[in-house]
Amino acid sequence: MQREKNPFDRDPRTVPLIRFVLHSTSLADEILSQGGPAHRLVRLNCFKEIEVIPLPIANNVLLRKFADDGLVSTEYYSHESGVALRVSNDSIYDVISPFTKRLPDNFWEPIICDSEVTLADLFASNIGDFLVVAMTEPSLKRKVARDAIITAEKALEIVRIILTAHGRYYVGDRIPISESLYYLYRYRKLFKGFQYAWTVAAYAHGKGLSEKIHDHLLSLGTRLEFICRAYDKVAFFSLKTANYGDQSKQFYHLVYFVMLITGVFDSLAHIINEFYHMNINERESISLRTPKDDKGQKLSKFYQLLQLKNASLYEFLAEADTQKDIKTFYPLRDSLQHRELPIGVQLHQISESGKNVFELSIETAVELKKKSDVLNFIIRGNPCFLDPLPFIKWAQEVTITLVNRVLLSINWDSVSVTLPEDIQDKIHASNESYEQGFGQLLGWPEEPLYF
Repeated sequence: MQREKNPFDRDPRTVPLIRFVLHSTSLADEILSQGGPAHRLVRLNCFKEIEVIPLPIANNVLLRKFADDGLVSTEYYSHESGVALRVSNDSIYDVISPFTKRLPDNFWEPIICDSEVTLADLFASNIGDFLVVAMTEPSLKRKVARDAIITAEKALEIVRIILTAHGRYYVGDRIPISESLYYLYRYRKLFKGFQYAWTVAAYAHGKGLSEKIHDHLLSLGTRLEFICRAYDKVAFFSLKTANYGDQSKQFYHLVYFVMLITGVFDSLAHIINEFYHMNINERESISLRTPKDDKGQKLSKFYQLLQLKNASLYEFLAEADTQKDIKTFYPLRDSLQHRELPIGVQLHQISESGKNVFELSIETAVELKKKSDVLNFIIRGNPCFLDPLPFIKWAQEVTITLVNRVLLSINWDSVSVTLPEDIQDKIHASNESYEQGFGQLLGWPEEPLYF
């Protein structure tokens, strides 16, 4: 079976599906930090899909850690034909080709100032897909090897995207779980504010809490789960080598992703309206968007009442940066729902594998520019393009912040205290279990390693 250069293009039966090379020297402290990203990445070597190869290091504590987790040890050695990486499983990889007449003068020196990565390390990392370095490694900011030098946290995200794309969901040492459980865990972990609100609503359902609040929270939870599903699909197709067949699938999930997020904004507004008994009946008047960008514009009835009911939540939602983030979604949403759809285009000058991007209409580009001049997901020019991967990352962060701030700002305890004491105890116990780890609440033996 031919091994594709891009791990996201590989046949899912490939073993290993992806290989990480650890820069042991810079990562030593992170690897020994229990539960941290580098520590968890090393443990992932037990999965048949993942291979983790450490670069040479003279640190007995770290070498014992590698051995305990089934990793090989390595060493550089020079021979008359060049330099190779010798592995404890008897494998040998050439670092410098035998046909190279002489080593570069800086072969054993740092690749840039203050870096712990040497040119030898960089060459040796070619045996894997990514070189994983410490969070403080200077080469991360300099893009020395394009996107091949990454942090352990980024490595875990890559593992998550590639394994979920192939329908593989594991907790710990290859303990499988279902797709539905994975996404339940995923959205409850990201949207932390939802858990307590939903726990209270579930226990208070039919016991005094508005039926509409329960139903809006139920719908909100479904949308949050679907956002996570759509995100994973768009991310996977963004990381594959660009092709038009995948681009149409990517666009399908991207459209749904945007619609879900603006739906979440509506759900939050309706929860606020119901919780604070605003009694606003016109659906178009229940919105997180302030009426216009013009200064001095009269506040909507929704915001007038929110200012009286919950001043701190009002200040957060009405703040200029929050409104800019909320309103940035709508030119794209309106284009997707009512106007000209963006057109799929491939740009090959940006990366070796190319990039699927989407050409925006002039009207959409102008409207987005009015919101902000510094949107990192817009490739400016004539025409303008939307870059899906940075867009979904930005959009997800905005949505996480908004959902958590809104739900955590609402006083759900005021509902909880009206319930019988035994129910209050159950709510408290559920919340404590969640704080210790949602996996524990689900009855798993440990929290997941990579999601």
